[in-house]
Amino acid sequence: MTIGTGRATARLRHPLPGSTLGAVTGQSLTPRESAVLAAIERRLNNPEIAAELFISVRTVESHIASLKRKLGAENRAQLMASAEDRRGHAASVRLPRNAFVGRDDDLATLAEQVDRHRLITVVGPGGVGKTRLALEFASHVHGERLPVIVELEHAEPGDVVARIAKALGLEAASGIDVAACIAVALATHSYLLVLDNIDRVGPAVAWAVGRIHTTAPDLRVLTTSRTPIGDDAEHIHPLAPLAADGAGAASVAMFLDRLGAHGRHGDLASPGSRGHLASRAEIDLAAEICARLDGLPLAIELAAACARHLSLAELASRLERDFATLDRAVPLGRHRTLETAFEWTWDLLTDEERDVLCRLAALPRTFDVDLAAAVTHPGAEGDVLRLLDHSMLVPAGGYPRRFRLLAVMREFVHARTDPAIVREVLERHAEYHVEIVEDFVSRARVDNSPEAQNRSVGLCPETNAALRWTLAAGHPLALTFAADLSIGIEQYGSDVDSLGSIAMAARDERVLAEASAGQLLVMGTALAYYDLQIVDELAGRALEVARAHPDDARTRLAAEHLAGLADGYSGRQESALLHLDEAERIAAELDESWELAAVHHTRGLALRGASREDAARAIAELEQAMRGYALAGDMLHASSARFNMALISAEAGLEPAQAARWAGECAEYAASIGNEHELAHAHLVQQMLQVPDAAESLDELLEAFRRLGDLRCVTRCMLLQADRAEPRGRRLLLERALEFADAGGDRANQTAIRERLTAMV
Repeated sequence: MTIGTGRATARLRHPLPGSTLGAVTGQSLTPRESAVLAAIERRLNNPEIAAELFISVRTVESHIASLKRKLGAENRAQLMASAEDRRGHAASVRLPRNAFVGRDDDLATLAEQVDRHRLITVVGPGGVGKTRLALEFASHVHGERLPVIVELEHAEPGDVVARIAKALGLEAASGIDVAACIAVALATHSYLLVLDNIDRVGPAVAWAVGRIHTTAPDLRVLTTSRTPIGDDAEHIHPLAPLAADGAGAASVAMFLDRLGAHGRHGDLASPGSRGHLASRAEIDLAAEICARLDGLPLAIELAAACARHLSLAELASRLERDFATLDRAVPLGRHRTLETAFEWTWDLLTDEERDVLCRLAALPRTFDVDLAAAVTHPGAEGDVLRLLDHSMLVPAGGYPRRFRLLAVMREFVHARTDPAIVREVLERHAEYHVEIVEDFVSRARVDNSPEAQNRSVGLCPETNAALRWTLAAGHPLALTFAADLSIGIEQYGSDVDSLGSIAMAARDERVLAEASAGQLLVMGTALAYYDLQIVDELAGRALEVARAHPDDARTRLAAEHLAGLADGYSGRQESALLHLDEAERIAAELDESWELAAVHHTRGLALRGASREDAARAIAELEQAMRGYALAGDMLHASSARFNMALISAEAGLEPAQAARWAGECAEYAASIGNEHELAHAHLVQQMLQVPDAAESLDELLEAFRRLGDLRCVTRCMLLQADRAEPRGRRLLLERALEFADAGGDRANQTAIRERLTAMV
């Protein structure tokens, strides 16, 4: 006998024909007979049974005689024992043989919820593992609640009661209230009724469960659905995809287990189970694949099936472009492709809900309700909430609360979206953010609060996405976003993706044709972490703009400052100082206190050299910059100047104790406002000074600076590693450091590294 369970088929441990409650003679029981048997188990006498079932005592006696014949029982005690035996047969749940990972917390939570609530619905998007969780939970409740599992994926509303009856082995008969018989049968013991995939029959399930609970109040019902039933008694358990945050994540463990199941035993498997991973690179590829798939179990199953034919590197590369590869996989189970999994819910949406979903899928990142309304229509809150109920959207945290589409869901929806709508949404996204970003940036220099730091974390990727789109579309807002993003990351901390976008803007002729010297300066300042060759080019462009506007003092100030910055970082000290002297003169005339402090800061960097005298001159300029920033209210740049003082002092061996104090002050300030970039700078100096118990190792700092896009500090970390390495590994580290110095156009370090490599020959 088979009980339907969705993705898997659960069979009884001792297969018996007839009722799932266990007809030992192989004959099925009618609903009335099952109800009478349940009443006998509850030790009701014949008149009590007749009263409860609204039948005559003679009819009860007739059913008891039939039960004795079918069950081979001679007396009432044997009938009670037979009822108990039938429950034992019904309680077996067959589970898939592959590993069930990452859901321990969900199992524990469900156990608590079943104790407190009579109806629990596991809700989540298609392919997230709702059925598997329900089956696993059902298999764990033996001895407490006996599971009865009913599959309702293809049921119609009128089929719900009949399918539950069939799972209980009750045969429908004319004139019988089947729901009442089900209720009586389920009232005899502590049961867990699992109703799987109820999406299309939610109201019918709510009605049936309500009827059953009237007679069987102790019954617990666990349903799975993409959408809640909406019943007042319903308790919702949202099921999220598996964690996909690194090599140790649950999604990676699942992926590796499935690779082993598909024959990748020798080179790839989960540690400690089917084998071992061939290399760290393979683990990282597995983590990359799972992150790209958002940890969605169905997508991971399909990806593992594809890995029978593709290397992990090739699979990762294909998934980076799109998910078409997964649709060619044909695993066992209810969902053969992602498309079939999502079409089920898509078909349940209204036309308006589909339109809203298409527009939300066109957004580049997460969104809150205000942004959703801006790209759809006023009053979109209701649509967003309904789409959340349908599990087409998932929460993304934050405040105000933000939402997103899973990557695989986004691609599914994109395939059904008019390209004109996508362009319209992206333009609205850019227009929505431009005023927000400009207002934020206008206060950035003097707002160093933790709140502003947190705000920048949310705005930076939105601005970056808007910049990327405006560049691709040739939209006039590209220049505004490039300049604002430059100020934001230079003030609150960079990231490699944003720097890459600014570099694209800095080489876009349409952007450069409209850029003022001031906008070129802020872009050049941000890119000084990342690509000094571009900074040189921007400086040349700014000087051209200044020559075209000789009477515009602010234009000349920005151009001279940027030229001094480019020359200073490139080791052209004499030229740098000439430009910076002119910039200082103009800033003083204009009474621009912040710009004057920034010029002193840049001069300090230009003056740095190998000698202690060079270091002392540079530190004096940086001290003046620090005071100027503080007077202007920019404590972040005051701390940045202090970091440079500590760095230059550490490099020159000048007063190391003072350098350590400066670095400690920088670290304390950066930690207080949550600025990761400035904190990493401070920890780098502490590593240079070999401060005991330094907060971050060189490896950790190297990874942080790579993520931040600070190639100069990546090079510094590698040089420190080379200094501390054994002779055999030193050359390799120097060569790697040279690669980063070349990538960033860091001429000073290029020369120093080449000299060291030459000396090793």
